[in-house]
Amino acid sequence: MYERKRQSKDGISQEDSIPCVISTSSIDLQNAIINNYVPTLSEILYKNRVINRSLSAVLRKGKEHYFCKMRYERLVEYLKNSKKAVDRDLFEKLNSFNLRNSIDLDEYKGLKNHIVQKINVPKNCDKSCPRFKDCEYMKYMEYARAPFHDFQVCNHNYYLADAVKRAKGRQMLIPEHSIDIIDEAHKLMDAARQILVKSFSGEDITIMSNMISSNLKGKKSFQNSAKLKLERLCLLRTKFFRRLISNINREIIDDDVSQIGVTIGYHEREILVEMLLQISNIKDYCSTIISKSRELEMMVLEIEQQLENILKTNDAVYWLENPGNESLIAIRGVPIDLEYQLYQLLWRNGIPKIVTSGTLSDDLGFDYFKRNTGIDLITPSKTSQISYSSPFDYNKNALLYISEKVPFPDKQCDLFIEAVAEEIINLVDATWGHAVILFTSYTLLSKVYELARSRIKYPLFKMDKSQRNIVEAYKNSGNGVLFATGSFWEGVDCPGDILSSLIIVNLPFPTPTPIAEYKKEQFDTMGKFIDSIVFPEMIIKLKQGIGRLIRCETDTGVIAVLDFRISKKGRYRQRVLKALPDFEVTDSIDDVRDFIRKVKEEDYFKDVGAKIDF
Repeated sequence: MYERKRQSKDGISQEDSIPCVISTSSIDLQNAIINNYVPTLSEILYKNRVINRSLSAVLRKGKEHYFCKMRYERLVEYLKNSKKAVDRDLFEKLNSFNLRNSIDLDEYKGLKNHIVQKINVPKNCDKSCPRFKDCEYMKYMEYARAPFHDFQVCNHNYYLADAVKRAKGRQMLIPEHSIDIIDEAHKLMDAARQILVKSFSGEDITIMSNMISSNLKGKKSFQNSAKLKLERLCLLRTKFFRRLISNINREIIDDDVSQIGVTIGYHEREILVEMLLQISNIKDYCSTIISKSRELEMMVLEIEQQLENILKTNDAVYWLENPGNESLIAIRGVPIDLEYQLYQLLWRNGIPKIVTSGTLSDDLGFDYFKRNTGIDLITPSKTSQISYSSPFDYNKNALLYISEKVPFPDKQCDLFIEAVAEEIINLVDATWGHAVILFTSYTLLSKVYELARSRIKYPLFKMDKSQRNIVEAYKNSGNGVLFATGSFWEGVDCPGDILSSLIIVNLPFPTPTPIAEYKKEQFDTMGKFIDSIVFPEMIIKLKQGIGRLIRCETDTGVIAVLDFRISKKGRYRQRVLKALPDFEVTDSIDDVRDFIRKVKEEDYFKDVGAKIDF
């Protein structure tokens, strides 16, 4: 409202007002802003005559989220004429979605990602498209950029992608705006690493080669020569990744390690140069084929740019992803001065910003977050900070149980695994189910699950990498028990009694990554590195995990931490307790049982869900 009044004084009409940008991490929050928060705020302000028209907010997403009519019609035409059973099934599936009702593909639940990639708006979508004038996506983009919107709502990746385009003087994704609100800002650096990453995937070479091969026509000699050139490129790709893999310790590759650090040396660079020369050779030889497909042209150009970016960048930390899968292996890297680059992109572009989240601070305040995002490089007089206590009464509505029965964490130690399983069984019994057990390691989750599953009498769920709807099944169980990891640490909302016991097996210290290894080298001692980087990251993630329990003023429940390191003999007890809300603390299972009896209604204790094992 301040901005509206200021713009009005400057002669800008409300119809042409400069919008505010709201950037968040989760789509759920973006939808809530669009569908609930802005309409509610608008109604209040309009009734009190603060505004003379309703507030307007529009959701901004990348083009890959939207429906392309031309690509859809081409796919349908192919499927209709195909005699393959799998194609006929896909044709029926597509018809069942009524895709023409909305161009937002996210609205079609159950639409698999591999199908979305065949019918979404391609990266190379521009005015050269024959359907450009009648394109529904282009019409939506025109609407989204209209000046009557008060709020442009997007995720952090889209927000940063716009900032990159602005910095390079390219066409902007978001219209000029007066102020930025960055909510869920604890996820900003994750988005920055994705946007500013330098990457190359071996699969891209395969896709490009297959597209060119499938369109080869003409003399047999030409086709054979073209295929040899493509095979040569694929061999160079394989040689590059195999050389990188040969320099790493294969024993560290497991389910819990997603990034393995590598160095691109002289010989690896030679192979990349050979690849670029081979791509140039293929472009010249197959120029007629490539020029007929805008999508193929853009793919070849993108691969060239990826390889060139890696070659010309020396100051970056690189790692391999999917090193055990030769068809999906990829190399990624981020600049070592990422914090400074973020400062240049965001904090000195002249647009005022409000940065907010429930978990920006660790036990010592905001210093870690500011260092990590480049905010500490801003002149102090141009920033201010404030911290508010939670509106929830944790002392009354929650109990913190810290185990004294589990030894020091070691997922290879049978005694540790057995002690964790025993504590979980006792806690689940004391809270009549209604529990989520949070792990930092999928390997440990599986081992404990196998030990405990036969002794838990409530509906039992195990979060699997391939199962998507397990959280919804848990929510509908009434009194189930979910073994979870990964995404459940943040962003999952289970209000009410279904989640009344949150059991955190280990303090969520960050998994070693190449970026962390690089940062460690910047410190004189391991202790300083832990205090400055590792511990703050752990505290922030712990607060995010604990935040899963109390989601509204009426929620009640127990938080249990089974990590020896915050037991009475543990070295981190005082620092962790200082960072958390004012909980009552216990190490007694009987206290847990009594607390649940005190805060829950009788309906809570009914045997809602029969024993099920998912």
